[in-house]
Amino acid sequence: MNTYRIQSYEDIRDSLRVRLMDIKRNPETLQNSVYEPVGCGLALVAYMELPEEIADGGIANVPAKLASGLADTNPEVILEDAMKRSVSQSHPKLCAIQDMLFGSMTGMEPENYLTGGDAPEDTLLVLTTEDGRLGASALFYPGMKEKIGEIVGKDYFVLPSSIHEVLIMPDNGQMTPMELAKMVKEINDNEVSPQDLLCSRVLRFRADTQELSVAADAERRREMER
Repeated sequence: MNTYRIQSYEDIRDSLRVRLMDIKRNPETLQNSVYEPVGCGLALVAYMELPEEIADGGIANVPAKLASGLADTNPEVILEDAMKRSVSQSHPKLCAIQDMLFGSMTGMEPENYLTGGDAPEDTLLVLTTEDGRLGASALFYPGMKEKIGEIVGKDYFVLPSSIHEVLIMPDNGQMTPMELAKMVKEINDNEVSPQDLLCSRVLRFRADTQELSVAADAERRREMER
C-alpha cells in the first residue's frame, strides 16, 4: 500500500490496528509515525495491515506525514479507529502459561480467563491476542488492566516478554521488582530476537489505585552504577 495510492482516509480505515513500542528504543520510528505515549516509557503506534499484493502483505506504521496530508482525518482519529479495529479484530486472551506451553501437546485449547472461569491462584499468566501477533498491545485495550486486576485479585507485575505478549505475575512477595527486572533483562539479551524485543522494564499494577507504573528497570539501574 504505497502512500501515493491513498486518496482518502477510507482507503486505510479498515486496515488500521495498534502495536506497542518502547519509546526510548524507537525514537526515529516514532518520530515518523502516528503514535500516543501510554506511560511507562511505552507508546501505542497506529499501523496498517498491508494487502497481499503489496510486498506479500505485512504491516506498516501509519506515517505522520500521511496523517497530516489527509484532509478528512487527524492523528487522534487514526489512533482511535486503530484501537477500535484492534479490539474488534485482534481479540485478547489471558491464559495460564502452562496451558499455553502444553496445550498443543494435549490438543486442548487454553482457557481464556477474560471470557470466564477462575484463574488458578498465584499462577503466571500470558496476555496476548488470538493470533499471537503484536499481542502486547492488548494490555492497553480499554479497561484491560483493570479487568486483569479483578481476575488476579491483587496487585500484579507485567513482565514484557516481547512485542507479541506480556506475562502477568501476581504480586505474592516471592520476588522483588529488581529481581524480576534482572530476569527479564537476561531473557531479552539471550532469548528474544531484536525485532521482537519490547523493553526490560517490569511494570506493576496496583489494585487500590488502579494505576500501572514502572516497578523496576534493570537497564537504568545498570547505567546508574557505571
